[in-house]
Amino acid sequence: MSNNEVLKLYTYVSNEKAQRNKIFLQQNLISLLEQGEKVVHYDKGKTIISDNQFALLTSGNCLMTEKLSVNEVYKSTMWFFDNTVLTNFFVKYASVIDKIPSKPTAGEQPFLVFEKDEFIRNYIVSLKYIQEQHSVFSYEKLELKFEELMMFLLEKYPREILSFQLRSQEEYSDLEIRKVVEQNITNNLTLEELAFLCHTSISTFKRKFLKLYKLPPRQYFLQRRMEIATSLLLQNENPGEVFYKVGYENHSSFSQSFKQVYGISPKAFQNKR
Repeated sequence: MSNNEVLKLYTYVSNEKAQRNKIFLQQNLISLLEQGEKVVHYDKGKTIISDNQFALLTSGNCLMTEKLSVNEVYKSTMWFFDNTVLTNFFVKYASVIDKIPSKPTAGEQPFLVFEKDEFIRNYIVSLKYIQEQHSVFSYEKLELKFEELMMFLLEKYPREILSFQLRSQEEYSDLEIRKVVEQNITNNLTLEELAFLCHTSISTFKRKFLKLYKLPPRQYFLQRRMEIATSLLLQNENPGEVFYKVGYENHSSFSQSFKQVYGISPKAFQNKR
C-alpha cells in the first residue's frame, strides 16, 4: 500500500440531497464539516455532526446521511487514514503520550465529536493551502499536518484520543510490540526479555515481529544498530565509545558486527569518509 493510500486529504462538496446510505469505511476518518450536517449510525449508537463540530470515525460499517446547509450546500474536508498511520503517530510520540496521566474513557464509542475552536478553523484554512500546492514533499507535508492536528487533540482531549487509539487498533498488542522494540533498539535486550515486556511467548513475539518489520529480529536489530553507529561515527564519535551506545557489551563484538555489514572496521569507516 502506498503512502497516498494510507493517508489522504479530500474535500467533498455536494448540492444534492442525500438519502441514508450504507457505508463501509475502509479507513478511519476525521470529518472537518464546513457546511451542512452529517448523521452517522454505528452499531453502538448514533451521532449528529453540525458545521460547528468535527468528528473522528473509526473504520467499519455505518449508516450515513448528509444534510445540506441553508445555502443548499454540503461541504467537508476529510482525512482518511489507515491504522498504520495512527500506530506510527503513537509510536513516534510515545515519550509524550506516556506522560499523560489521563486514562481512556469507559464505554467507548466508534466515534468522537468535538466542538470547533479558533485553532480548528484556522487549521482548515491551512489545509486548503496545502491542497493547492504541488510539491515533491506533498506526502511529507500531509503527514506533518495530520500530526499537527493529532497533537492538538491529544493535548486538549487526551482521554478521548487515547480511547480512539484503543478502538482503532485491530490488535492493540501490535502497537505495544512496536513501542517496546523501537524504544529498546540500543538496550541489548534478549528476545526472551522483549517477549516478556510484550506479554507474549517467544514464538508469538517472533511471528508478530516478522509481520510488523518484514525482517527477523536479529537482522532488524543489527541493521538499526549499525545505522545508529554510522551516524555517530560520522559525527566523529570515538569508535571505542560508540559500541556501548548502540547496545554492545564490548568493542570486539561491535567491530565484528560492523565488519559483517560494511566490510571494514568502524575506525576504517570513519577514516574513509
